[in-house]
Amino acid sequence: MRMYLSMKFDEVKERFSGDKDERERIDTNLPFNLRVGSRVQISEAPFLLAGEETHVKYPGPEVLINAFSNVDLAGLKTVRLYVESRDDPDESAMLMLLVDGKNISVNEFYVFHEQYEIPLYHVAVSDVPEHEDEVNAVNFWIGKDEGILGMQLFHTPDDLTYSRLWEHDSDTWLAPAKCTETINLDAYGTDTTRVEHLGTMLYARTVEGLTGEIDEYLFTTVERDDDGFRVRIWVGLPLAQADIELPDAI
Repeated sequence: MRMYLSMKFDEVKERFSGDKDERERIDTNLPFNLRVGSRVQISEAPFLLAGEETHVKYPGPEVLINAFSNVDLAGLKTVRLYVESRDDPDESAMLMLLVDGKNISVNEFYVFHEQYEIPLYHVAVSDVPEHEDEVNAVNFWIGKDEGILGMQLFHTPDDLTYSRLWEHDSDTWLAPAKCTETINLDAYGTDTTRVEHLGTMLYARTVEGLTGEIDEYLFTTVERDDDGFRVRIWVGLPLAQADIELPDAI
């Protein structure tokens, strides 16, 4: 995800500077009237309660919004806020907000950490040929009736197992969702990255937290951009409104 978050700190804190820019901003419809450069403060409590089993890293007490996108996925309208930690700029995360049609009401809030970014040719099953062309490699992940992203279970490279969240009661293959994401790397739409999500699926597993069972989510996508193909795997936890403070919200 760092390829989407290459802006320097001084570039993204523009909203706090006294300099005026006459260009028209395109980030004015984000929830809570947040902007590129806005701060989001996240409580550590949900991460501590999740215990040691979760793979979701705490991004720090305060993160800075570096980029954003609006994505319609499987009937869900989402806003993705790509953020970096104020304590450690090398630590990044994605805040995914499930919103209503006008980006006004936020129904659910999740924080995702990029657990894996692997080449398209990476496979977890030993009997798949090592050398395949791109079409066959894509089909291995999302091919109709047999792609692993449509299966009921998903096994990560470190042998953890997650269950498909969409149509979880069905053991038949489910076609992954598709969408195209335009990631805005600045507030004016002058610096963007277009990512084609060829197939996306949401999975979950239950981990034993300090106070009981907690759902950990796995968000897997086969994507293509100007740099080629890859598979990106995120792990995430739900956040309550009480876990978040928005000092720059209006």
